[in-house]
Amino acid sequence: MRLSWLDDAKMFAMLSVILGHCFHINLIGVDTVSGIIVSYNMQLFMFLAGYTSAKSLESISDWNHYWHYIVKIALHLLLPTFAIGALQALITFDPAAIGNEQWFLKMLFRYLLVFASVNWLAIELNKRLNKDGILEPLPLWLSIFRYLLFAVLMFVLSKTKLPEFAFYFLSGYLLKKHKLLDRITASINSRLFMTIMLPIQITALFLTIFTWHKCYGYNFYDEPFWTLFEKNETIIFIYRQLCGFGWIILLVPLFILFSPKYTLFSYWGSKSLGLYITHTFIIHAVIERFEIVYPNDWRGWCIVIIITIMLTIASMLLVKLFESNRFSHFLFLGGGMEVLNKEAGRSK
Repeated sequence: MRLSWLDDAKMFAMLSVILGHCFHINLIGVDTVSGIIVSYNMQLFMFLAGYTSAKSLESISDWNHYWHYIVKIALHLLLPTFAIGALQALITFDPAAIGNEQWFLKMLFRYLLVFASVNWLAIELNKRLNKDGILEPLPLWLSIFRYLLFAVLMFVLSKTKLPEFAFYFLSGYLLKKHKLLDRITASINSRLFMTIMLPIQITALFLTIFTWHKCYGYNFYDEPFWTLFEKNETIIFIYRQLCGFGWIILLVPLFILFSPKYTLFSYWGSKSLGLYITHTFIIHAVIERFEIVYPNDWRGWCIVIIITIMLTIASMLLVKLFESNRFSHFLFLGGGMEVLNKEAGRSK
C-alpha cells in the first residue's frame, strides 16, 4: 500500500525540479527563485529515497540477497539513464549524451550500492563474531560503524560531487528504520503542529534567504565540500546543510498532516522517476534547440509558468507512452525484470 504523503512529497519535489530547470533553458531572469528551489528539491528527494529504501536495504542478509539487490537497482536506475541517453543521442546526433545526463539517478545508485555493500559487510562481520555463525541483529556499535563508514566513503567517492546528499539519504533511512517519523507524527494534531511549525517555517525561509545572500555568486550545486575546504570556505557547506535540513523539517511533516487521501497528485508522485527521466529528455532533445529570452517581470513569470506546465504535461504523456509497451517500460522507466515477467505471464 502506497503512502499518500510520500507520493505527494515526491510530486511536489518533482514539480520543483521541473520549475527549477525551466529557469535554465536559455532563459534570463529570476535567479533568486531558482536558488531557493535548489536549496530544497534534491535534498528532499534524497531524504525520501533513503526513507523508501530502508526496508529493501535491511532485507540484505547474505551474498545472494546482496547480488540480486545490486542487479535490481542497476536495472531501475542505471539502465534508463543510459537508454534515454542513447535515444537522445540518436535524436540530437550527439554521442556525448549517452550516460552524461540523469546525474541524480547515478548519484542515488552510488549511494544505494555503497550502503548495500557496507550493510552486507557488517552482516558478514556479525556472523563471524557470533561463534555459531547465526544471523542476529547487529549490535549498536556495528550499526553505528556502518553508518560512519558509509558517510566517509561517500566523502571519498564523491570528491567532485556533493557528498552531503548522503546525509539526507541516511537521515531518511534512519527515520524509517527506527520508525521515528511515525512516532513523532502520530502524536501531532493540527493545532499543535501549526504552533510548532510556524516558527520553524519562518526560520527555514530565513536560513534559505540568508544562505543565498551569503553565498552570492554560488550555486548550491557548484562547489563540493573538498573545493570549499581548499578555498577555506567550509562555512558555505554548513549553510547548505542548515538550509537543506531546515526545509526537510518543514516540508515532510506538512505532507504527512495534509495528505490524508491518495489523489491524482499522489499517483503521479509515484511515477516521479519516470517524470524525472522524461522531462530532462524533452529539455535536451527539444526545448534547448530554441533560445527563449524573457523580461525579468510578470511577463517573464508567465512564460516560465507556461513552459513548466507544458513540460510537465508532455512528460506525463511520454511516461504513459513508455508504459504502454513492456520493453520501453523496462528500458526507459526502470521497470525492471518484474515488468517483463508480468507481461510475459499475461501473454500465456
